[in-house]
Amino acid sequence: MKQVKLIYQFLSFLTALMLFATSAGITVCAAEPDREAEREEHKALPIQTDAIQNWPKGPAIGARSAILMEMNTHTILYAKNIHERNYPASTTKILTCLLAMQNCTMDEIVTFSYDSVHDVPTDGSKLGDVDEGDTLTMEQALYCVLVQSANEVASAVGEHVAEKLNLMGENQKPIEAFADLMNQKAAELGCEGTHFTNANGLYDDNHYTTAYDLALIGCEFFNNELLCKMSSTPQYHFRLNQTDEDERWMASKNQLYKGKPYEYSYLLGSKTGFVSQSRQTLVSAAEKNGMKLVCVVFYEETPYQFEDTIALFQYGFENFQRLSVCENETNYKIITGDLFDTDNDLFGDSTPLMSMEEDSYIILPNTADFTDAVSSLDYENQAVEDGQDVIATINYTYSDTPVGSCNIIFSKNSKTDLSFALGDPIPEIAEITKANENAAPNDDGSRNDGNNVIFINVQNVIVGILILAALAIFLLFIISILKSYNFSPRGQSNKRRRKRRQESRLEQLQSFRRRMREKKNQRKKRKAYKKRK
Repeated sequence: MKQVKLIYQFLSFLTALMLFATSAGITVCAAEPDREAEREEHKALPIQTDAIQNWPKGPAIGARSAILMEMNTHTILYAKNIHERNYPASTTKILTCLLAMQNCTMDEIVTFSYDSVHDVPTDGSKLGDVDEGDTLTMEQALYCVLVQSANEVASAVGEHVAEKLNLMGENQKPIEAFADLMNQKAAELGCEGTHFTNANGLYDDNHYTTAYDLALIGCEFFNNELLCKMSSTPQYHFRLNQTDEDERWMASKNQLYKGKPYEYSYLLGSKTGFVSQSRQTLVSAAEKNGMKLVCVVFYEETPYQFEDTIALFQYGFENFQRLSVCENETNYKIITGDLFDTDNDLFGDSTPLMSMEEDSYIILPNTADFTDAVSSLDYENQAVEDGQDVIATINYTYSDTPVGSCNIIFSKNSKTDLSFALGDPIPEIAEITKANENAAPNDDGSRNDGNNVIFINVQNVIVGILILAALAIFLLFIISILKSYNFSPRGQSNKRRRKRRQESRLEQLQSFRRRMREKKNQRKKRKAYKKRK
């Protein structure tokens, strides 16, 4: 009974204490999660790329989700929960700025609406001290978004783009129309686990993405030179109004920039983000020795998101290499012949009609050779890129992991004076080629592709050449007739005179030969006469 009584008294004391705290205005909160313990748990999570045979082992980092992707081939060098949905926070703004850059000029005027100013929390990241009707140039606005991470400026930029493109449906707000444009662009880039509801990344249950999808967006964003410059600027200053006496100064919280504690010399650009539901997020790009990498880190703590990013960049640059397809490919050879590749510029251009893209490359571990990659030929995804007809694409994998591709193009330059028709492959040969592609790999993992042949129908070219040759022969024949015959009377007289002279010369020659024969016979007779004596 005493134990029960003690327990009852203890509970009564706790109840009285809570009532007192409530009446005194004291808030009783749950204990803050142990963030360091969470990081240790995240370090133990599996790294999917470590399961790839002969692939370099990736670093154990405290982020719950992360990816390292080569920018142009989209080869995934490091993968950790890359398809897990996360809240992107302010890293959303790279897509906002990308769409603004692609649809606007930098001198356009962005005007703040009432919604853009007042629909963002006062305690969030803001430019501050702006009112409805204030304006910025688009260039100033993008700097404010990428350096200050200003939420109301991002909203104003999104509204400006939506209004310029007239995207609003009936009873639809501009920012809602811009979110639809964001989702459309994300889908075009290949994002499948992404949905945006705003331009600034403020928390919303329906505003999410994945590390893989954000890396795809980052590849497009960091391929823009001006956006790279803006997203690597540590400080920015400007005048909001021309009448302002003082300039506004803003500084980025990104610690990867020059002069910051985690300065990374190979950085192309970077964007931070934070909401409590996502913790620290970071998307960055770096370039070293011609290789460009994009890194995304989700759900990390300060300042470890910067340490994780640097560790992943170092892992990528130290363990992987770029290998040119044109310089190393031996399974697929394109033989153009002298007819189509000539120093005499038969068609006005000595560029081969069919060639591999010169700038194509694949990404492989440093321990691998080009011949370790398995290639396959794809005729299905034919397209026109930069005025070039893509006949086929060579896709490369390494340990069943895509590592790059190379397009086989029909012509490098668009020609208006000649036209060429692409034909279908010869059925029998196409079947043989397909069979070679599906052949079982050898013991060393390579494939015996046999004779890999690409066919084009050049019938129009051959017919044209034959017509030109026939015309040339006909003209030469006419010219020879005209030279050997003259229709004027004087010409006829000259012809007879030349003929008589030729006959006279011939007669003189024959007479000379007769005299010489007679003299020779006389000498023989004299010799014979002397011998008889």
